[in-house]
Amino acid sequence: MRAALRTFGSILARHWPALMAWYLGGEALHQLFVQAAGFVGGRTTLGGLLILPLAVAARLVSYVAMYLTVRPSLAHGAPGDGGYRGFVGSVLVAILPFFAFYAAWGMLDADQTAFFRIASGIAFADTGFGLGEEIGDRGGLISVGLLPVTVLVVALLARMLLAKFRDRLPSWTLALAAYAEVLWTFMLFTLVGQWLTRVREWYDGRAGAAWFDAVGDWVAATVPPLASIWEGVLWLVGVLVAAVIVPAAWLAVAGVVYGAGFTTLPPVLRRRTESLRGAVGSLSRALLQRLEDLWAAVAAIWRGGPLLFGLYAVVYAVWALAERLATRELLHLFGPHEARFWATFLPLMLVGVAAIAEPLRVAIVATAFDAVVGRPGAGIEVRDSAVDAEAHDLGAPDHGHVEPEGAGRVVGDEEHREDAVGG
Repeated sequence: MRAALRTFGSILARHWPALMAWYLGGEALHQLFVQAAGFVGGRTTLGGLLILPLAVAARLVSYVAMYLTVRPSLAHGAPGDGGYRGFVGSVLVAILPFFAFYAAWGMLDADQTAFFRIASGIAFADTGFGLGEEIGDRGGLISVGLLPVTVLVVALLARMLLAKFRDRLPSWTLALAAYAEVLWTFMLFTLVGQWLTRVREWYDGRAGAAWFDAVGDWVAATVPPLASIWEGVLWLVGVLVAAVIVPAAWLAVAGVVYGAGFTTLPPVLRRRTESLRGAVGSLSRALLQRLEDLWAAVAAIWRGGPLLFGLYAVVYAVWALAERLATRELLHLFGPHEARFWATFLPLMLVGVAAIAEPLRVAIVATAFDAVVGRPGAGIEVRDSAVDAEAHDLGAPDHGHVEPEGAGRVVGDEEHREDAVGG
């Protein structure tokens, strides 16, 4: 406990200004890209879709930078090279878990809603609200169709090619690879979200759904204790999500950024990919190697033990409560105002509170991860995140297997062999 408190204090004392700067910079760029995407989307939806993922990437980069900033203060963290390639590597491996968290918590929907509101307003104004000319491919309407699927496929192919030929390309193409990764991941989660929305709409329109709702209402009216039990279950689920799932998700993101690893893919998944051949097999193995870091980071949560994670969850809950209370007190301090006032100043107030709260959250999560790694018997290693760990697998002959050592070890072995040949 004392070691964790020392780590937490060291993070705040040494890195608070940098953490605040990274957060504010990420939020500023996020808003800038949302506005730019909406402006372009008002004239071409495709152009807006190519810019909107950068809004998510701005927040991703800021959080990755915040976690890497505090790494020197962690007693059990990998030192890291601190260079451009190391930073891009951490961003690349964090894209998938961050997008999953971002989409699950509704932030992706919020960005798309803001994008549509801006783009549709511009499109309707330019076309005389649809009377002067057809809106066509403008207005920022995102739906399941040929356009998003095409963007996803092209971005994924570009990402694979950049990974395959990365050794022959200049360093600046790493940024292009990161953009392609962000773009195809953004479109994937967008399409999945659109598909789930259509499934819910289809279900709500079925007669069976109305029948189940009627039965539920009848049971609630006839047997009130059952209704109370059901409400209690829903309340408990909400508490578990807020108290367990959210802090666990942030701990997994930190583990991915720091390169936590102690295990490879589950044997059942590895056996599945061993039977695949050709381009499909290479792509499947590349995607599974990308998931390997996430698998290790998630498993690091239970490797830390229930007591350690329980303490971390309690501290996180106290932080979340303090943030809400600070926001409420700030709103009470300004008192009642008209809607125009709140539309202008409320976002600035929320960002002001977050500029203090987010560095605290990063310090809490990083301290918890350091305690998990340092726990005796955890068996967790921390290594630098490798850039394009799947690149050599994509470019190598297809032998139908996944390297058991993990993505980072594969890259290291390849580089060693190349040096041996060259020497």
